[in-house]
Amino acid sequence: MRTGMLPALVGIIILICGGFLTGISADELMSQGSQLTVPWDEFKKLVNLDEDEIVLSLETYQKLVAQTGVKTTPPHTVRQGNVVLTRAEFKKLIDGMRLPADPQTQPPFDYLITKAIYSGKMAEDNTAFVGIFTVHVLKQGAYLRIPLLPQSIALEDIRMDGKEALVISENGYHHVILSRAGEYEVTASFSLKTSLDKGPHKIDLAIQQTPITLLKLELPLKDIDVEIPQAQQVASSTRGNTTTVSAVITPGRTVSIRWRKKVAITEKIPPKLYSEVYHLISIDDDALKINSDINYTILHSEVDAVQLAIPDNTNVLTVTGEGVGEWQETEQEGQRLILIPFTYGKKGSVTVRVTSEIPLSATGLANVFSGIRALETVRETGFIGIELNTSAEVLVTESVGLEPIATPKLPAQLINKSAKPLIMGFKYLKHPFSLVLDIKKHEKIAVPVATINSANIVTLFTEDGKVVHRLVYQVRNSAKQFLEIQVPEKADVWSVFVGNEPVESSLNSHGKLLVPLIRSRSVNNRLDTFPVEVIYCLVEDRFTWSGSRASALPAVDLLISQLMWSVYLPNDYSYIYFRSTLEKEEIIRGLNVFKGAQRQYNERAMKELSDLDAVESDEMYWDKLRGAYKGKEYKSRFRNVPLQEEQLSSQVQTELEFSGRLEGLAQQEPQAAVSGGVGILPIQIQIPTGGQVYRFAKTIVKTEDPLTMSVVYAQNWILGTIKWVVIVLIVLILIIMRKTVIRIFRWFKDGFSNVEKWYKKHDSTFEKISKSKMTPFVLFGLFIVFWSISKLLTLLVFFLFWMSVVYHIILYRERRAERRSKIEEQDQDQSTTL
Repeated sequence: MRTGMLPALVGIIILICGGFLTGISADELMSQGSQLTVPWDEFKKLVNLDEDEIVLSLETYQKLVAQTGVKTTPPHTVRQGNVVLTRAEFKKLIDGMRLPADPQTQPPFDYLITKAIYSGKMAEDNTAFVGIFTVHVLKQGAYLRIPLLPQSIALEDIRMDGKEALVISENGYHHVILSRAGEYEVTASFSLKTSLDKGPHKIDLAIQQTPITLLKLELPLKDIDVEIPQAQQVASSTRGNTTTVSAVITPGRTVSIRWRKKVAITEKIPPKLYSEVYHLISIDDDALKINSDINYTILHSEVDAVQLAIPDNTNVLTVTGEGVGEWQETEQEGQRLILIPFTYGKKGSVTVRVTSEIPLSATGLANVFSGIRALETVRETGFIGIELNTSAEVLVTESVGLEPIATPKLPAQLINKSAKPLIMGFKYLKHPFSLVLDIKKHEKIAVPVATINSANIVTLFTEDGKVVHRLVYQVRNSAKQFLEIQVPEKADVWSVFVGNEPVESSLNSHGKLLVPLIRSRSVNNRLDTFPVEVIYCLVEDRFTWSGSRASALPAVDLLISQLMWSVYLPNDYSYIYFRSTLEKEEIIRGLNVFKGAQRQYNERAMKELSDLDAVESDEMYWDKLRGAYKGKEYKSRFRNVPLQEEQLSSQVQTELEFSGRLEGLAQQEPQAAVSGGVGILPIQIQIPTGGQVYRFAKTIVKTEDPLTMSVVYAQNWILGTIKWVVIVLIVLILIIMRKTVIRIFRWFKDGFSNVEKWYKKHDSTFEKISKSKMTPFVLFGLFIVFWSISKLLTLLVFFLFWMSVVYHIILYRERRAERRSKIEEQDQDQSTTL
């Protein structure tokens, strides 16, 4: 097979599909049912097909098959990714090819209404219209319904190219039926009910939306002004008593024509100006910032500019408003003036906004505000609102021409302008007026720009003396650059993460670790928290058979709202006494010699918990969590620190993450560190996290508050030995002092005997009191009295009350049974007698 055969074959096939081969005409194509045929001898000669097999690429073969229009692929052979056909198969494939459909034969629309001309003539009580529509039918061989006018219009006649047209009314429109493609001129005659004499003087015409819409209307009136809001161009002419209006209408569904009598032009009346001014005074550290809205009402005639009089102590910053030009400041007869030009003549309601300021005096006292005065006005009134943007104290020392009013009664426009609540309000009816303010500045208190919402800390003591601290702070930050942590001098910092990303930290000259912070994201108009994690290690002495061990948390330069500290201590030790500047949980308060207070951490159970989702399987998660802590339950109870459930859960989650966090850091590659090697463990290290875990808590932690913990410990065999020694000593003491013990026993026995005799002596009295129906009521009254006095007495009386109630119920049932038995005996006696 020849190597150049395939490209030549593909090119020839493309020519065949396009119908450009010599000897093939359009008539032949039509006569053969849109199939292309070429004499085989000629095709063989062109292609030089001397081989019995023809090789095509799979893509080319699929295109040829698609051109034939068959749904099933003809049989073929695939060899090395190409399709192999015999000459007979290839000829059959070529013979079945058809011309592709021309995509341009389908019109984009079935019909178009390109132009509409509405001509109307108004009579006494109606207006006759003739609408001429240019319709282009594009779809061939179909009946089309062309909507022309809304069904609410009363038709007189519709013609198509001068002949009567087929009309139907449905779907809210009058439709013309057209069946052939081409251009048509449809003329519709209709009328609307109108009135020349009665108002309102208007015509509302519902039309068909067309690209070109023209309107011509004859009104039997003269000396009228015609308005068409939908028109971009309106021309009117008067001949005799008839006014003719022509308009070019923008595309739409309605046209409104309104007319009125022309008003005789009279002599121009000078304008009258009224003004109402809203002054918002914002007191800042260095100046009084004044935002003034001047609302003009301009009557009779238009004005091109307005003027304002400005006090000498006021600096104008901006002048804005709709149609306001560039303002200029001038001075006339010693008075500062502001000229405000308009870009076009103004009439009606006009608003000019002026921003100005009055610098505060050096002492902050006697700051005078006399307001901006609108010139050439008939009357000016106004309102003044004062807001405070600083921590200064504001006093009104003098006010002239002003009436104090409550701030809620100020106009809404003035209240809505203020960003902060208004502290004072005034009203004035005319100029001049003045307001003297004393601004007394006080020393500002620095507000923290960052806080620690919660701190979850885990400390691990290993038996060989290593102490590993994991500090997790939930920080809310707006502008602070670094978090300063006073880590111990000999501490080895293993990792620093901010927002779950490693960061490069440093030490300042005071030995404090500087952790770069990010800015908190705003969520629901409040700053969200992000975690800051620091892990460091200390090396201390090994645990001995007994002794004490202490630890301290590093101070940070931020206020901590809530802190929880979990301490892991080695097993095989008993921890006798804890001392801490934080609140200790209940199980470690006091001496723990005989309490057996231990909460052992089961690391294997904790690893099983890591595969569970605390949200999706909440009950299973917390059930397994209880089994992960041996001896005592996982929850901690604090006497003086109120902890919510989610805070404790967060701390428990931190404990669960501790082991996995160390393992994860240990498995990181050194190349993943940030600049300086900070952010990962520098060495591969495995630290067991088994042992006993105890918790401490504290609220509102300041930088200077010490956070320390110490514990006295001993190995378990020592404490066990001490317990046995105590038991043996107690037994020996009892043996040695057995006579004294016997005498004490006999004394107690005699005492109990005397109590028994006293009870038997007063047994009838107790029985009488017990059976009394007043006893439950008396006990219930005592229960109410003791409620606010003593809980112990309240519980005791409550217990006696229920005993009395139960006793009376039993007594009542016994008496009722006795009465029934007596009645039955009497019945039996009577029956025997009979």
